[in-house]
Amino acid sequence: MEEKELLPEQIITLNDYPVHNERILELYYRIYKNGCSKIVPFCPLIHKKIVLTFLDSELLTKFKEFESNHPKAEYFMLDGSHRTTAATLTKSPIRGIIIENDQDLIKAKSMIDQGDVLSNDIVEKNIKENCLILNDHFKEKPFFQTVKEKTERMIKEKIIAKYLFEGYSESNL
Repeated sequence: MEEKELLPEQIITLNDYPVHNERILELYYRIYKNGCSKIVPFCPLIHKKIVLTFLDSELLTKFKEFESNHPKAEYFMLDGSHRTTAATLTKSPIRGIIIENDQDLIKAKSMIDQGDVLSNDIVEKNIKENCLILNDHFKEKPFFQTVKEKTERMIKEKIIAKYLFEGYSESNL
């Protein structure tokens, strides 16, 4: 399992729009804004080459269209919408762990006790199960977007508190 700092355009986010809880987003925003990003748990990610083997044909077609316009988007997020959005709003790198096999999930499970990983659900499943969950997730809302696009959409639609995006200049949009 590789630990990596990523940009928001490298991560394909989940389609739970905008985020489930704005208060949690605000909490992570404050953590990042105050330079404490190293205490934020890693976001578990899977490389697209693994996920694509489990997408149904309709989603695979849609993804190929997305991919042609998003050459930097390499990883699917398994968990971490609030963290990645807060990191993007504060122009902070996103700390991820790259899950490549079932052994990495076992290792990630051991990281929960130290607070380095949050999601119990993900580590209780194998790679195939996680990829099939992603397939089902994207079948419900069949489109793909990066963390950067999702964050910028929330800004443009003004659905998050203004102070969260005051430092995110118009030139970023």
